[in-house]
Amino acid sequence: MIDEYVHRGFSGRVLYMARAPFVSGAERSLLSMLRHLDRSRIEPALVLGCETELVEAARALDVPTTMIAMPKRSVGSWLGWRRSLRQLEHVIEGFRPSVMHANDVPSCQAMSVVADQHGVSRVIHVRWGIAARDAGWFARHGAERVLCVSRWVRGRLGDTAGTPLHGATVDVLHDAVDWPAQEEHGDDDRTSDDGGRPTVGFAGQLVEPKGLDMVVEALSHMPAARRPHLLVAGRDVQTGGAYEATLRDLAQRRGVADRVDFLGFLADPADLFRRVTAMVCPSRIEPLGLVPLEAARFAVPTFANRLGGFLETIEHGQSGYLVDPTPRAWAEALERVHDRAQMAVLGRAAHDATRQRFSPAVYQTRLMAAYGEVSA
Repeated sequence: MIDEYVHRGFSGRVLYMARAPFVSGAERSLLSMLRHLDRSRIEPALVLGCETELVEAARALDVPTTMIAMPKRSVGSWLGWRRSLRQLEHVIEGFRPSVMHANDVPSCQAMSVVADQHGVSRVIHVRWGIAARDAGWFARHGAERVLCVSRWVRGRLGDTAGTPLHGATVDVLHDAVDWPAQEEHGDDDRTSDDGGRPTVGFAGQLVEPKGLDMVVEALSHMPAARRPHLLVAGRDVQTGGAYEATLRDLAQRRGVADRVDFLGFLADPADLFRRVTAMVCPSRIEPLGLVPLEAARFAVPTFANRLGGFLETIEHGQSGYLVDPTPRAWAEALERVHDRAQMAVLGRAAHDATRQRFSPAVYQTRLMAAYGEVSA
């Protein structure tokens, strides 16, 4: 697919920064970005702040990776902060990048300072709702380019005047998703479960903002014979299992535990997409949301709350459904998954729209244009 890319105006070395205390959507997007770089024109290197599976994943892509702790700048972490500056300066002097690219706002602290001192252009990805004043606290020496993953995120960033980011050009660049070498589409096995009932899937961190409790509640509002099977792929990395325990208890108390299966972490989410009729994304806040795009690769439609970035990735009634964020509304929406023909139509539309708007080719062309502008 890389041969399809046309990158004009930039070639050089790019040093990527990612604090990455765990692997979630931001880190998956980083790997997709690295995977599809035109290596005949771009020489990448990566600085990571934490030892996670991202280290091996990056090295498997033949991207040189350096570990540097990225403490938040404060009185208590002053020595660690100064050490990170010195270590990053050493990396820059050895690698000599044309551009440095922070994968999210917390990853840009040392980069903003050291790149400024060395005259290296800076790009910062903004992946959630944060005001320009707060983002500027992290990017204390500014940046040349700010890339927001959605129009919703751009709106939350607001006016950069009077902040360290006042000189940056701000753009919206939606994340891309990878496509399998051999595309898969819906089939009869995907749309049936025990008793011929459909299956819906959830993929993501098991945290309260993801709103999975809303779907569990919704199942209890549906007639027993109409409840779809809910497959939950993900883990609770923030509360040590406490929120997952709350979800399991809720399913028991609502009498729907037999309709909910917790699968744990799946190394390959494609395993889930092959099994479901539709995906559910009941997030209470979502800057963009990769799940609808990833599911669309397999012609699987998504039901999501009517908010945030979902408004930019799902066309209601055409490629999926947008749902009011209440259990009652979710119960009504989930009745639709029994219409197999309609789910197939929605899945195909989601597939086609995602391939056209969120492909790596589209993403890389726009990313290289941004690099070319800042390096010029």
